Amino acid sequence: MTTALAAGLACLGAIALAPETAHAQWRVREYQEPAHGAPALEITYRSSGERLTVLCSAGTAFVSFAPGYRLPVSDALVDGRYSVDGRPAKPVRWQVTRNSAFITAGFATGFVTDITGASQLSIAFPAVEQTYDLSPLRPHAARLRAVCGAAS
Repeated sequence: MTTALAAGLACLGAIALAPETAHAQWRVREYQEPAHGAPALEITYRSSGERLTVLCSAGTAFVSFAPGYRLPVSDALVDGRYSVDGRPAKPVRWQVTRNSAFITAGFATGFVTDITGASQLSIAFPAVEQTYDLSPLRPHAARLRAVCGAAS
C-alpha cells in the first residue's frame, strides 16, 4: 500500500469546511499503484497544526492523528474510544509517539468502516478529545466502500 500512496495519480479534490472553520480542511486523494496494484485512498483533515489521516486499500487501513503539540505519553500503547454519529463509544487502541498516535491494525479497518458515510466522529485518548464534522466526506462514501472494502 505504501507504493500505491507514493505513486499518486489523481486528486479527487480539496473540500473546505463551513466558514466558521475556514482554516480546517478535508482532502481526499485516490492513488493507483502502477501495474496491477489496488487503488488506495488518503483522507486527510488539517487544522492549525492538527492532522488526522486515514489511508486505506482493499480492506486494510492505517489511521494516524497528530495534535500539533507534544503528547504527554510517549512510546506507549494506550486505550481510547471513538464514537460515530452519537452512537455508543467503541474501544480503540492507539500507539502513541511524542507528536502523533496511530490506531493499531486490529482496530483501523473497523474504524474506517464506521466513519464511512457518517456525519460526526469523536475520538478520545489520554490528553486528546476531538470531534470532527465528517459531512464533507459523505459524497465520497461510495468510493470509500469500493476502495477500502468498508461495509455498508
